[in-house]
Order: sequence, then C-alpha cells, then structure tokens
Amino acid sequence: MKNTKTRMRTLSVLLACAATAALFTAGPASAASRGYRLHNNSSHNLTLEGAKPLPGFVCNATICVDTGQPMSFEGRPSDGSVLAPAGMHAWELKYSFGDTYAAQLKYDIAGGGKVEYTIETSTFSNNSACKVVPASAGTCTAHGLSLTFKN
Repeated sequence: MKNTKTRMRTLSVLLACAATAALFTAGPASAASRGYRLHNNSSHNLTLEGAKPLPGFVCNATICVDTGQPMSFEGRPSDGSVLAPAGMHAWELKYSFGDTYAAQLKYDIAGGGKVEYTIETSTFSNNSACKVVPASAGTCTAHGLSLTFKN
C-alpha cells in the first residue's frame, strides 16, 4: 500500500514537471483579431477604396499614432467592394499581446466625398477615429470597435 502511494506521488510530480516544461517550451499563442464593424446608416453606397498602413505620424480626431505599426488583417472586405445602405463591413484587425496594429480605411461616398477611418488595436485598447471630406457629404462616428456613416 505504501509503495502504491509513493508511486502515485512520484507520477503526479513527474506529470506536473512535464506540464510545466511544456508551457515554457511552447511557442507564442497565435494572434487573434479585433472586430471593427462599419455600419452604413446613410442612403448612399460606400465603395471601399482600400486599407493602408498609417503614413508617418498620423492624427485623426482623438487618435495620434506613431509610425511603425504593422497593418495585418485576419478578415476584411475586398478593395472595390460596395457597402450598401443599411449594410455592414467587418474588419478583423490583427491583435497580439504587446504589439500595436493600425490601418486607415478609405471609402468613396456615392454622390461625392470620402470617409476615412483610422483603427488601432494594442494590448489594452481598441481605438478608432473618422473624418468626412467635405463635411457636407455626411457624418461619421468611431467609438472603439463601432464605426458608422450617415448623411
């Protein structure tokens, strides 16, 4: 009986050591993404011009982003895709603990004008900002992962 208890304890210790070693030798977890959702609450189609890395040091409304942030998506609409009224585009900006990812999303507004969104995800935040040019073409909102356009 005593021998069985000793074997069980030894086995438990060995299993715990093996599990700990596996944790220390495992590679980094795969990156996840953060889902930004753009809702078209206007009566105009929005056509995606494209997504680009942020150039230089960019300030857009309340977000200022330094250079060097990579742009990578785990899912996004294709360039040239149309976001119809009452529609939604899903942007899955890559996320990785300790890193920052950012992008500019540019849309043409049917009837004239452009709307641009700046999105950024980092370890502890998901930020966004937007602007419409000219201002008479509509209004936009950007609150964390939620983006909207309306006229």
